[in-house]
Amino acid sequence: MGSVTPLEPEWVKGSIAAVTSQRESFGMTIVEAMRCGLPVVSTDCPHGPREIIEDGIDGRLVPVDDAAAVARALRELIEDDELRAKTARAALAASERFDPARIAARHEALWTELLDRGASRRAHSPARTALHRAVGRAVDAVYAQKARAGRLVRRFR
Repeated sequence: MGSVTPLEPEWVKGSIAAVTSQRESFGMTIVEAMRCGLPVVSTDCPHGPREIIEDGIDGRLVPVDDAAAVARALRELIEDDELRAKTARAALAASERFDPARIAARHEALWTELLDRGASRRAHSPARTALHRAVGRAVDAVYAQKARAGRLVRRFR
């Protein structure tokens, strides 16, 4: 298939996502698949999948380097339409924690808090404060655009 951008229209063509990383800093692939309504079978590698997937609820976590466990988890979801649909609904609901608009709002609140703290220790110029707020708004706009794309994808699913 090759490289595809944006990936969301491709995710919604599937029924299950499989992520078999040995290491993961944070599973954006997992979140993107879940935001498109796919249950994810993932290796339980450090720093990521366990923070996103609730094993047996919205996806499956299997041991790293255990191909048989990956196959069993995939087969279970493939063979049980009801379980796959239930897990997919749970994945979509759970992915709301990572909604781009929500994350952008958290970033803006953090930047604002940091600016406020810094202002109490030393005075910032109005231009510097305006720059920080403009960066926050730009981040918000990017995440809002991604959220709109995600909603469109889900609507056509």
